[in-house]
Amino acid sequence: MNIEKTIPSKSSYFSDENHVFKMAISANNHLGFSFHHPIRKNDSFDALEEILKQSRQNNVDILLLGGNLFEESSPSQEILYRAISLIKSSILGDKPISFEVLWGRQVPNYACENMNIDLPIFVIHGKKEILPTESSLSVLDVLQAGNYVKKLLNFMVTFFFAR
Repeated sequence: MNIEKTIPSKSSYFSDENHVFKMAISANNHLGFSFHHPIRKNDSFDALEEILKQSRQNNVDILLLGGNLFEESSPSQEILYRAISLIKSSILGDKPISFEVLWGRQVPNYACENMNIDLPIFVIHGKKEILPTESSLSVLDVLQAGNYVKKLLNFMVTFFFAR
């Protein structure tokens, strides 16, 4: 007996794209790692660019960046500029958002009427990003203030999927 005939193919499970919620996950990107090295200075940015490119090509619904997005808690202006430019060029588009995130009174970044975000990015603080206190802000707060990402401080987030 040929066992391959008894196991449904992967494509049959996911043949209807309208019923699949796709999430890409990346962690420990460490943007700015070896930034002053003549050869490796672009490695972390090239890796994030590939993650964003693959997320778009595979039509993911959200991208979760799970900690340590930056190498340093206070990256240089150049590193922050490159990160913002890269993220901004990848999140805007016309694809409709087909899910809703419920987490109290907070509003997700894709709900902003002034930006047409079609690749929502959610980030989780890592060891490299300091948690904000009353007197300080983290680099992730800067990205969130520009509406490029949404920070997840509480991991109990519910996604409602309605296509």
